[in-house]
Amino acid sequence: MKALILAGGLGTRLRPLLNDRPKPMAPIAGKPFLEYLLLQLAHYHIQDIILSVGYQAKLISDYFEDGKRWNSRIQYSYEGQPLGTA
Repeated sequence: MKALILAGGLGTRLRPLLNDRPKPMAPIAGKPFLEYLLLQLAHYHIQDIILSVGYQAKLISDYFEDGKRWNSRIQYSYEGQPLGTA
């Protein structure tokens, strides 16, 4: 089974709290919020994950890389320009 996570938004409602990072990278108890989602998916044996990224995508891809740390396989779908809200 595969999972698609939309992680490309600007996060404007969380500004100024997250000016330096995208919303999925918001720190919660020392980990990015998105990491908790990956842990939940791994718990349910969902290992093929596609992250749809846009705003500050490099911060996300640099942190999660290919997903091996979470026993997952992460691929990235890059949004070149904002296409609107989900």
